[in-house]
Formats: sequence, C-alpha cells, structure tokens
Amino acid sequence: MDRNTVIGFVLIGLILIGYSYYNFEQAKEAEAKKAKLKKEQATAPATTPNTSYVGEGDSTRNTETTLVNDSLAKLQQIENLGQFASALEGTETLQTIENKDLKIIFSNKGGYIKSVEVKGYKTHDAKPLVLFNDEQNVVNYQFFINNNRDINTKDLFFSSSEVKKGSDGKQIISYKLIAGDGYFEQTYTIPEKGYAIDYNVNLAGLQNVIPKNSTYINMFWKRVIQKVEQSKDFENRYTQLFYRYTSEEDDNLSETENAEASLATPVQWVSCKQQFFNTTLINKDGFYNGTVRSTIEPKADLVKSFETSLILAYNHQKNQNYNMQFYFGPNHYQTLKSFDLGLEAIIPLGTGIMSWVSVFNKYFIIPIFNFLEGFISSYGIIILILTLIIKTILFPLTYKSYKSAALMKALKPEIDALKEKYADDQQKFGTEQWKLYQQAGVNPLGGCLPMLLQMPILIAMYYFFPASIELRQESFLWAHDLSTYDTIFNLPFTIPFYGDHVSLFTLLMTVTSILYAVTNNQMMGSASPGMEAMKYMPYIFPIMLMGMFNSFPAALTYYYFLQNIISYGQQWTIKKFFINEDALHQQIQDNKKKPVKKSSFQQKLEDMAKQQQNKKKK
Repeated sequence: MDRNTVIGFVLIGLILIGYSYYNFEQAKEAEAKKAKLKKEQATAPATTPNTSYVGEGDSTRNTETTLVNDSLAKLQQIENLGQFASALEGTETLQTIENKDLKIIFSNKGGYIKSVEVKGYKTHDAKPLVLFNDEQNVVNYQFFINNNRDINTKDLFFSSSEVKKGSDGKQIISYKLIAGDGYFEQTYTIPEKGYAIDYNVNLAGLQNVIPKNSTYINMFWKRVIQKVEQSKDFENRYTQLFYRYTSEEDDNLSETENAEASLATPVQWVSCKQQFFNTTLINKDGFYNGTVRSTIEPKADLVKSFETSLILAYNHQKNQNYNMQFYFGPNHYQTLKSFDLGLEAIIPLGTGIMSWVSVFNKYFIIPIFNFLEGFISSYGIIILILTLIIKTILFPLTYKSYKSAALMKALKPEIDALKEKYADDQQKFGTEQWKLYQQAGVNPLGGCLPMLLQMPILIAMYYFFPASIELRQESFLWAHDLSTYDTIFNLPFTIPFYGDHVSLFTLLMTVTSILYAVTNNQMMGSASPGMEAMKYMPYIFPIMLMGMFNSFPAALTYYYFLQNIISYGQQWTIKKFFINEDALHQQIQDNKKKPVKKSSFQQKLEDMAKQQQNKKKK
C-alpha cells in the first residue's frame, strides 16, 4: 500500500469520525421532530399511506454513503487540480463595464465574458440587442500540469481586479488563477468607444507547473447564436462560421447543414457571423491549428451553435503572452475593412460562382450608397436615387437593345416570307435569313447582348441589400424594416413556396414585370424564328419568382419594382423621341443596296446548303 493510499484512508476516517459526531447531534433533533410529526398526524384526517417511505435507518445510511462519495470526489478533484485547487470553490460574481457602443458583463467563474449588448441596436421586437447571455458564450483553456491531470479554466473561480482606468479613457479588468508562485491571467482592455476590445492571456511562472513535454494549450470557444431578426429562416441562411488563415486565405463552413473542418495551418481569426452582427476572435500571431464545427439549432429562439478548438503554442517561458482581440458588433463593411485583416470577407457581397459580382458591390455600389447616406436620411429615397443612377449609366445599352429589336421588327415581314418560301428546307432558310441580316445591317443578337450585360447589376443587388446593415430597421412607406420582408397581410395558413404573409413590394415587382413584358412585345414585336414556345416566359417567370421573393428584404423587391418602372419609362422615351420606325425601315432598304462582304460563317452556311441541294438532286 503506497503513501498516498494510506493518507487517503486516514482522511476518510477523520471525515467519518467527524460526521458520526455531527450525525449523533442531528439524530436527537430529528427524533424530536419525528415525535412532533406523529402527534400532528394522530390528530389529522387519515390519508393514503406513502408507499415510497424510506425507513430512518435506511435514510441515514444513504445520507452517509452520499456524503462519503461526495467527500471522495472532492478529494479527488483537489488532488487533480494540484496548485490550482484553491480555485475549485467560490461564488460567482459579475462585473459590468460599458463604453459608448457596448455593455459587457464579465464573470469570475472561468474569467470570460458572459454577456454583450450592442448599444444603438434593437432586436426585431424592440428589445435590447444582446448578442449572447449565460452559457451562449463559453471560453475554456485546457492544459496539463505535472501530475498528468488537465486543468479546465471554465470550472474554476478567478480572483478579479478592480477596474482600472487609463489616461486614454480605456478600462482594464483582469482575472487571475493563482498556482503557487505562478498564475494564469486573462486581461480585458475596453476603449472609450468601438466594438473591439483587447484580450491578453498571460501564463506567468508556470513553466515548472506545466510538464516539459506539453508544447501547446487548447483554447475551446463555444458560441450559441440566438434569434434577433424577424425571419429565422432568412437569419439562418446568413449565419455562418468564417475563418482566415495567416496566409490570408478565407474559408467558411456550410450555412445550410451541420459541418466540421480541420484547420491544418495557422489561423488568424475565427468569426461567428450572424445576418447583421458578428463575434470574432482575432490572433494576429495566429493559432497554431485547430478544428471548427457548426450545428443548426432546432429551438425556435436559437439559430446555430459554433464550436472551435484552437491550439496556442506554449514555449515554457517565464511569461508566456498571447495578445488577442474580440470584436462584438455590426457587419458594417467599412468598419470591418478598417482592421486590415480581411474581416469584410464575412459580408456576402457575392459568393461561390457569383463571387465576381462582389467587385461591383465593393467598388461601385457601396461607395455610391455611403455617399448618398451622408446627406439623405431616408433609405427609400437613397435606393430610388441609386436606381436612377444605375439606369442612367445603362441607358446607352438600353437604347442599343431597343434599336436592335426595332430593326428586327422592321425585318419581320421579309423573314416571314422567307419562312414560307423555304418551309421544307430549314437549312436554306437559315442561309437566306443570315444573308438578309447582313444585307440589312442587322445583328440578331444585338438586342440580347446589352440586356445580358445588365444582369451582373441585378445579381449584385440580390447580394447587396440582404447584407446591408444600414437598412436594418429603417422604415419606408408601409415597410417598417427594409432589411426584411414587408407585410400588408398575415395569412392564417402557409402557402407552399409562398409563405404565410403578403408582401406588397413583391406584388408590385411581379405586376410591373408582367406589364413591362406585355408592352415590350407590343412595342418591339418578335422576329426570332423557332422561339414561339418562349414567348410566354416573360409572363410566367415573374410569377415563379414571386414565391421566392415574398420573404426577401423589402429593399430588394422595392429596387426591382423601381427598376421595372424606370425601364418602362426609358422604353417609352426611346420610342417617342429617339426611334423613328419609318426611318429605320428606310435605313434597312438602303443597306440592302450596298455590297456585302460574306463572312466565313455565312460562306460555310451557303456551302452546306449547296451540298444539301446536290444530294437531293442525286
């Protein structure tokens, strides 16, 4: 039997002797209470006996067994914690520190941040915007000590310092775990304003407490995202875990399913991104490696939970410092970009195969938007002016598209005649059709290409508006919040692929899209052969999109509605003041008289047609 076992039994014996004496006194008091209870029961009405009653002797033995087991467990914990054992027990105390933009609550249990409120913002139901509370943000450091036992800081009580205020207005608070002559310390520095706070972890004098073969410390960070926006489905779509390697390459976990990834190379930051806010942990020196995990939460008031396990290299220095930062704030593009760490990459201005549209958003849309909001308070007016600017810039393309369509309309009678003449020979019809196009100086794709060049802008707006925190809780007309869907009527049921509400901006977008298609066909006609089956698509497509856009932000559907109205106005203006159909017809006839140089494509068509005719003759 070794020395530790002997000491353990001696301690257990002392505990049992002390408890027996204590129990003897308690037994006399219990006997008196029992006699009193029997006297009261004798005078009370009869009741059904309790079949689960445990005898006095059994109860005493169970209590003794429980206390012994608890004592043994406590002794084991004390032995495992070694020099950190004094931090095993304590009382949780909270400390609140505020600056202009944040209200932060710290806890001495674990020494981490327990709650953060972002000032100046509210939840969708007008409550203070609290990013997390209680166990929704947990930071735990795990490392081994010489008895080959692991320390978990989240379970220990730190001693806290008084809040210190520097001459620069910064507030500093630290939490310390004492271990003999050394300590484990977490220090937070909160500036007068802003959403970033400095976070320093210092291991002092622990080089002999932590085994020589331990070359790293595990940092576990769990962050549970609670619902703060109106639509959980839409918020879930934009809630995602991002991270950046020190090589300046960004990556992220899937936003649509549970996901996990191993970080094989050093990581500069990890960001728990919500639709409009984020909680980011920054380490400019880099975490050595780690793993990240994302889980979709089924509860109605929660969205997702993120778990990270990050490795900090430990070199057994007398003072081992890790200088980090936390960011608790909005996904504002310019604010995140000011860190010069690529944090703005978490804002989805164009992702996946559409990442190229982010360039247009970053260098065109955002600068114009920021300029306009500098002197216009209504974001509905800002979107109107932005739409007018874009449509004015694109007017030359719109004009070219309309002119090309008008030329095609003027050629339609001649193309119909060719179609009737060569009804049994489609190859010959194609050859003659191309010859007519060249003679008339008409490009059959001239109306399509300018419209295709405008598609990137429509796609860019699809990404820009749902990601713009500037629009959050900004009202316009009947829309109380441009960052989410507008509602004029809530349905008592849910319609598949549509929803349980009616968005007026979505209806207006759909109706104007159909009206624009009708007038477009009336004004321009259709001269494309073989496309009759597609003529109904301009009417069907807007109806198909109505279900999808019914839950999209009002700012986006409002923009598409304005885009349709302005396009209709430009179309009418071009026809009224810029295009003379009689003059276009005369231009086509004049072009026919000019000699036309055959293109290689046309020559091939003619050669193929001749070969086909020769085969038929044979």
